[in-house]
Amino acid sequence: MTIYVPKALYENEIAQVLDEVRYNYGMLTRKGYIYGLIAIDQDAKIIAIDSRFDRKLNYWDLSSIGAALYGVARQAQDFFEADSLVRATLIFKDLQLYVKSIGDVILVKKGKREILVILLVDNQVNIGVLILQMRKFSERIKEAITQSQTIMQKLQMSEQDLKQYLRELKKKVFQSA
Repeated sequence: MTIYVPKALYENEIAQVLDEVRYNYGMLTRKGYIYGLIAIDQDAKIIAIDSRFDRKLNYWDLSSIGAALYGVARQAQDFFEADSLVRATLIFKDLQLYVKSIGDVILVKKGKREILVILLVDNQVNIGVLILQMRKFSERIKEAITQSQTIMQKLQMSEQDLKQYLRELKKKVFQSA
């Protein structure tokens, strides 16, 4: 089953940077398969997905799992009184799920929001190279976010506003299906 993805998620400046991360990784290693990269905020609001994101995956669920994983990792960081969190990881026999913070974006109404990138890859991917690519492009992602009025407005939405926005998106999705 193919999942409908609104163009706004894969046709924006952030998606272009995610595509560059994916492309550069491929050029450097030619090893493994990347199912998708997603940029979200700490509350799982999806900012962008790479344009070659596997359409069989539910990006809403993946963003929720990534945000939850990051939240658990942050709680563990506090519990163990550890230094700053580098990344959160789930490794399965055939899949790897990584969540990496690329920094904060300052919002007018809500203070700062942490921006996360979620990677779903197979077990052949060299995650070290992919993490280096993300580190290299993280400033460009944050800059693209702050320069996009639309994305900044989404990040500042209240929970009620977000629910209404999602209802409208669902109507569009199911009308075109």
